Amino acid sequence: MRFASDNGTLAKRHALARRRRVATGLLLLAACAFILTQFLPNSFGVRLLDAASEAALVGGLADWFAVTAIFRRPLGLPIPHTALIPKRKDAIGEALATFVRDRFLAPDLVVARLRQSNRARQIAEWLRSPPAASFVAERAAALLPVLLETSDSPATRRRLLALVQQTLGRIDVAPLFSAAIDGLIASGRHVILIDMGVELARTSLETLEPIFLANVAARTGRFFPAYFDRKIADGLIFGLRHWLDRIATPTSEERAEVEAWLRRSLENLKYAPGYPALMNELRLAIFENPALHTFFTSAVDELRHEIEADLTAHEPKLPLLLARGTERLGAALAESPELQGYLNSALERLVTDYIAPWRSAISQFIADVVASWDTATIVEVIELEAGSDLQFVRINGTVVGALIGILLFLIARML
Repeated sequence: MRFASDNGTLAKRHALARRRRVATGLLLLAACAFILTQFLPNSFGVRLLDAASEAALVGGLADWFAVTAIFRRPLGLPIPHTALIPKRKDAIGEALATFVRDRFLAPDLVVARLRQSNRARQIAEWLRSPPAASFVAERAAALLPVLLETSDSPATRRRLLALVQQTLGRIDVAPLFSAAIDGLIASGRHVILIDMGVELARTSLETLEPIFLANVAARTGRFFPAYFDRKIADGLIFGLRHWLDRIATPTSEERAEVEAWLRRSLENLKYAPGYPALMNELRLAIFENPALHTFFTSAVDELRHEIEADLTAHEPKLPLLLARGTERLGAALAESPELQGYLNSALERLVTDYIAPWRSAISQFIADVVASWDTATIVEVIELEAGSDLQFVRINGTVVGALIGILLFLIARML
């Protein structure tokens, strides 16, 4: 397998060649100085230059040999322990694969890394930002035409419904209901339930008026005058209507009492002993209901037609709606610690249930990919990444060698 060159690769190749020329130039300069001193008169300066150039040659050549031996055989000679990367390419791939498996994909390490910060909060902040919401919306809108084409098949719909049921069946809905209850109470929208109940009760009273009258008559007996039966039934209905009107009045005492009762009931519901089991039974009752199949099919058809019409419009509204929905989803997640805890737990389960069992397969995949690489190419890639810095080793070896040569010469003269 060979790698394609790009602008970055060409820039690295030029940088490596430039630094290699500098290192080789210093080595040649030291060699020229050494040769020159052999023909000059024997003086202190000449001997000092001779010592410096000789040490620079030794240091520069030693480092040149060491750097070259990493990637290839120096001068093409079959010297032992040279061309390390070409000879050890497969072993390097296996070591890299093992390192990734044991140091990156170990479940304990990944879970500990996830727990270092609130990942769900980070996801929420990212989703609620307009650029991220637009990014998600654009990608989703681009994917929709492909999904619409595949959703028209009955077999695809059956598989999709089964997948939805399986996915939702694994979800613990109790935390979701708890978060919804907390959000309902915190926003004050729980009073909507009161208004809905009042309207439902008013409508029911109109329907149940004859039943009230019949039950009153049955209780009073057939010898009791029907006039009084009507009066009693009307009085009961009037009292109930008056009580419902008082509940519907925002400033009434009855309204406050019902609202306080509703708050207590919703709060107590979350901590009831059988609450999780009740929520999961409700989930199963909904997801396994045959009516859900019909509803799902009709919803998919209606949704497909609406999306197709919008996507072919001059100014489609769907991307904007998706962006707004993504922002609201991020905001809701950011404001709900319960949902954040659920998402963080889901991320940890994803790591332990899906990534961890594939650690060995991922490790083997990395080793196989490295083994499939062309030897010359992988040597070039590694040399381009690290070779420029290694050329500084040659430069430093030459310069430091010259300084050491000068120092040793001066010490010898002093002695």
